[in-house]
Parts: sequence; C-alpha cells; structure tokens
Amino acid sequence: MKFLEDIRNHFEKEYPREGCGIITVEKGKKKWIPCDNIAEGDEHFIIDVDQYLKALRTSDIIGIVHSHPDSTSEASEMDINNCNSLGKDYYIFSYPDMDLNIIHPEVSTMDLYGREYEFGVTDCFEAMRDYLNQQSIEIPTRALFKDDWLDKGYDYFSDEIIEYWNHYPVVLEDIQENDVLTFSVLSDKNNHCGVYIGNDVFYHHADNRLSCRENLYPLWHKYLRGAYRHAA
Repeated sequence: MKFLEDIRNHFEKEYPREGCGIITVEKGKKKWIPCDNIAEGDEHFIIDVDQYLKALRTSDIIGIVHSHPDSTSEASEMDINNCNSLGKDYYIFSYPDMDLNIIHPEVSTMDLYGREYEFGVTDCFEAMRDYLNQQSIEIPTRALFKDDWLDKGYDYFSDEIIEYWNHYPVVLEDIQENDVLTFSVLSDKNNHCGVYIGNDVFYHHADNRLSCRENLYPLWHKYLRGAYRHAA
C-alpha cells in the first residue's frame, strides 16, 4: 500500500494508543494525512475534528486509517458502525505486524421513523442527513463526534460547519420545508438538529427517544436557535 512506511511511523509515535489518520484525494492524487487521536482512552480513536474539517475544505476524504496495537486487523463492531455512519472505507492495520484489513460502508436502508438512538450511528445528525437525502439534498458525512463533545466546548453545528453542507442561514420567522434546524437544549451551544417539514412540525431524533415527527410548540421552540437552507 502507498504511504505504508509513513503510516507505520505515525503508528509507532502513537503506540500504545491507536494511531489514526485519513486518506484524501487532492488535485487528483491520493494523500495520507496523519491525525491526532483525541480519545481519552487507549481502546479506540477519535480523529481531531479541526484536522478533519481542514482536510475536507481542500480535498475529498476517501478513507479512515487506524491501528489496532498489539492486536489483529479484524474490525470491531464499533469500527463497522462508524464505517457505515461516515460512509468511508476503513483501513485497519494490526500493529506492529501491519496486516491490513479494508472494510467498506454498507448502504443503510433503515426507516426514518422509530429508530433507536445510538450516538454516532443513529442520532440527530444521521436522522437529519438521511431525511434530506430522501429529499435529494445531500449532506456530507461528518467527522466522528467526541463522546463528551459538548463538555469539551466543541460545536458541531456551527455556521462554518453548516456552510460546508452547502446551507446558508435564514431567519426563523421564514423557515420552509427541508430547512435544517439547530437547537441549544439546556446549553449555550447548539447540541441538536432536525428538519422542518411544515405546519410547525419537524423531524428529529433526540437522545433516549425514537426518531419521530414532533411539533415545534411548545417544547422545542424555546430551544430553537438557527435555521439553514440548502443553497440549491
């Protein structure tokens, strides 16, 4: 595999933690970008979101790379779920043996309504993305969300990130069907999203609940902070 020695060197620096990075296509050529693993434990990896988004602005991400230190390259259940969620090939290396296992995302056929909530797999972002996909509005896959991202001060629903989705802000009084809605639920940062479907009803997937349609009033409207419309 191309970049093998560079990838091995990065894994060596990260050992005994999992090393991680991304493979991109920039100006028609593949590129390996080592990334920081910001996971707090040694049993998994989370790519630094700023590095991920920086790569997205200048290239197309085609693969997620990480190591399994002192283990096999067999994909874990978390690897498979995250591969499907991100929609990117996963390049899994054993380390130090450097045996490579490549897994590919499966196309999800889950219904929009009645999904069980699982952070990073079937959550508010994935619900919003899948709903809009059925309306022929494509939202790019995301960087992996850090489990305690809100406590750490991350904002995955900032104007900059939503602009990357090819959406622009609109005033709340003029929301239309298929507009993305952002909410700040008991927080000073956006921590939830949904899709407006008309008549004061929106589609979303809240923590500890099934995905559903729900009235904005009276509960959710008080948390509503932003609305964004697809540029097309």
